[in-house]
Amino acid sequence: MVFDQCNFVYLYNMSDKEYFSNLYEIASDLNKEFSLQAALRKALEKTVDLLNLETGWIWLVQQDNKSVYLAASYNLPPALSNFPERLSGWCYCIEKYLSNAFSEAKNISEIACSRLKDIKVDTRDLKFHATVPIFVQGEKAGLLNLMSKEKQQLKEKELTLLNTISELIGMAIQRTRLLDTAGASPSKTQAATSELLERVFNPRLTLLLANLDALKALHTQAGKSSEYIQMSLELTREMQQQLSLINDAFLEGQIGTKQENNFHYPASSLTSRELEVLGLVKKGYTNKKIGAQLFIAERTVKFHISSILSKLYATTRTEAVDTALRRGLISL
Repeated sequence: MVFDQCNFVYLYNMSDKEYFSNLYEIASDLNKEFSLQAALRKALEKTVDLLNLETGWIWLVQQDNKSVYLAASYNLPPALSNFPERLSGWCYCIEKYLSNAFSEAKNISEIACSRLKDIKVDTRDLKFHATVPIFVQGEKAGLLNLMSKEKQQLKEKELTLLNTISELIGMAIQRTRLLDTAGASPSKTQAATSELLERVFNPRLTLLLANLDALKALHTQAGKSSEYIQMSLELTREMQQQLSLINDAFLEGQIGTKQENNFHYPASSLTSRELEVLGLVKKGYTNKKIGAQLFIAERTVKFHISSILSKLYATTRTEAVDTALRRGLISL
């Protein structure tokens, strides 16, 4: 099934100016937010609204490349927002991604969400999602899932847009990693930004300029054509300015030294289930014992703990408990 009429008309008529403007807004949000999770949520919201979809979420891959955690979500249906544990554990898209089966955006018509397929209520009839893999320098970094009620065949332009957004997200993740690594060189992120501009954006500008030059050569005597060409040239200059702003937006965050701060506040609050898990971790329970206590799978416990460590900027279970105690998230 193709787009509904409203969605199709909007995307079909998306001009190059709108295309780059939307990318600039997303790039700017990814750069200016202090918290990576907050930046990801804003980028996710704009992407969902831009494509006239329903909801979405972003998984980020743990450093071991063997598990993921939920980093951002937007407009989840009650079946997921009221039961956050349903967004933990393995699913079809995570398994395929971590096993190297996904390397580019998968269309909405290709994947039925395994998390919602057996749920009968409060799903808003959401069934299908596009999956967009996120990579950082060729390494797996995360997944962007965008949901719809119906199967939709995203066109090449929309899939290209999603792949480009995933690269912007990947660069934001890379920038965060670089800033969190002592002695990391900002030139690496600058090179990644320049590479994206060179490979994705600049060819579109080159093609547009070539078309304008051809029009100008063919219609030098036509007043209306000359007026149109002049307007198009002005549009091209605006696009070039937007490209420079995208580049500057990413490089702005690289200038200056990283401030030392050993006490990070969580980027997002712990869910009630995560607090339950953390409380049992404090008691010294193993993952297997926590699973038995809460009636959830041991693998699901691992996902909850991965999410807890990420939100509390902790590297070990003991550190997570210590941080939670200092912040009053759990009691002695």
